[in-house]
Amino acid sequence: MSGRGAARRTRPATAALALVTGIGPFATDTYLAALPDLRQSLQSSATTAQLTLTAFIAGMAVGQLVLGAVSDATGRRKLLLIGALLFTALTAVCAIAPNGAVLVAARLVAGIAAGGGVVIGRAVVTDAHEGTAAAAMFGTLASISFLGPIVAPVLGGAILGVGTWRTVFAVLTALGAVMVVAVLVGIPETLPPERRHPPGLRQYGARMADLARDWGFMRHVAVYCLSAAGFFTYIGGSAFVLRSAFDVGPGLYSVVFASNAAAMALTGVLFRVLVGRVGAEPLRAVGVTSGALASVGLLATALFAPGAPVAVPWVLLCVVVGGTGLTVPATTVLAQQAGRRAAGTAASLQGGCGFLVGAAMTPLTGVLGSGSLLPMAAAMAIFYAAALVLLRVVSRHSERTGAPTP
Repeated sequence: MSGRGAARRTRPATAALALVTGIGPFATDTYLAALPDLRQSLQSSATTAQLTLTAFIAGMAVGQLVLGAVSDATGRRKLLLIGALLFTALTAVCAIAPNGAVLVAARLVAGIAAGGGVVIGRAVVTDAHEGTAAAAMFGTLASISFLGPIVAPVLGGAILGVGTWRTVFAVLTALGAVMVVAVLVGIPETLPPERRHPPGLRQYGARMADLARDWGFMRHVAVYCLSAAGFFTYIGGSAFVLRSAFDVGPGLYSVVFASNAAAMALTGVLFRVLVGRVGAEPLRAVGVTSGALASVGLLATALFAPGAPVAVPWVLLCVVVGGTGLTVPATTVLAQQAGRRAAGTAASLQGGCGFLVGAAMTPLTGVLGSGSLLPMAAAMAIFYAAALVLLRVVSRHSERTGAPTP
């Protein structure tokens, strides 16, 4: 068979890749509106309720840090299938969890499985595509995955109208079963044995160290982590802040969250359309800058207009989240290009570090206080401003070294 025919045979299905890379955000956002009800049902504190979210995000961080790099040695398909099976089983445990401790533990392991899907899916794209085609595919997957936060809160709100938070996890279990089928049918092995790296902890550590010492790669990871810190502060705190400070109920919160996610999906589509003409770095600059400016505006609202209607933080948060639709795929393209020599390990470092930061920042609003907008807005402004400053350093480095932009 010709090389072109072999490439077609091993080309993964976009729908299957979108499912394995998007299951994590979808499983995170579906039950956000149910967090207060979950707290009451399990007779736990707000911190414990947020820990169910934090555990899942931390699990995704661990899964990304470990499983992407492991796939450089073992191949992609087997790990994707194991992860899909684990996610399905552990999400079923969440649906019947008798207390907060069991729910947190099950969410942690399910997050590990989901995190593996995210980074291995990115490595599959790097295996199968190059250059502008890879950038376009990352943009396509990002725009499709960003639809998850639009559909998830709406679906969660609809489920809560006829069931409970346990019903939400039952629906996620069914989605996990669909993911298992998608991997079996739509994702062939894209890393043949002759292209695999040696297995073992020492070799795994050597690949990690090689990329960690490479500023050409890590500069993209650093910008990504600071942006992720601001974004996950919003993810973890917005439900409590909007309910406490602006009297936003679960139904309206689902609309707010879905509209913000719609902005992220639209900018993800915009990235897909423009990346071949403009390049990833300018689009990332637009995303980070918009996030920084809007979060500073959110802080100004909290300080000088605390009685403003909910429409004001709604619009500003929409701009922040919309910027993420450019930042995430652009940073993924740039990081995967810089770390192409070990695509799974590169995806592990970028995604794992970002989600470790996210796991640390998710409960921040609960610790600092969710009775007003100020703590969440201040944290977001600090993180996005730091990302913007670092982005200038990254841009100057690229100009000085002549580093290529995909």
